[in-house]
Amino acid sequence: MRFQNWIGALIMTLTIVPTGCGGVKAAEVTPQIAIEKILATEQSAWNAGDSLSYAHEFTEDADFINIRGQIFSGRAAVQQQHAKIFAGPVKGSTISIALRRFSQISDSAVLIDTDQTVIDFVGLPPGIVESSPGTLLTHFKYLAIKQIDGSWKLASGQNTVALPN
Repeated sequence: MRFQNWIGALIMTLTIVPTGCGGVKAAEVTPQIAIEKILATEQSAWNAGDSLSYAHEFTEDADFINIRGQIFSGRAAVQQQHAKIFAGPVKGSTISIALRRFSQISDSAVLIDTDQTVIDFVGLPPGIVESSPGTLLTHFKYLAIKQIDGSWKLASGQNTVALPN
């Protein structure tokens, strides 16, 4: 009888382990879903004025070009620049990020085009003008790459202000 209990337990274990407890397999996260989560994190981080969370979505060696054409190299530089603007001209602002285009280049690289709308800012960086009264619209293009652990990170980003007509 003990042998039968042991075999039953072994069979139960072998059935549960490969299928993830009960045979229900979690849905795989597609690259687009992963990127949409990153964009949601970027939006939440901006709206909270959290430069650390904002920069965390970038690779350690990321290349970032802001709306003024300034180039920042590396996650630390992205974080430092956003700490400055979150404490200055865009303090308390709200951003809305809309995915405009998603293009998968390969299994490990995607291009993302977004429209980003910022409101409730106290000012704008030198040389930047409102797209319309009280609103700054930018078009932001990212290159995201799949990391060794399977996560996605932003390797490059370029932000361009949409000037008024």
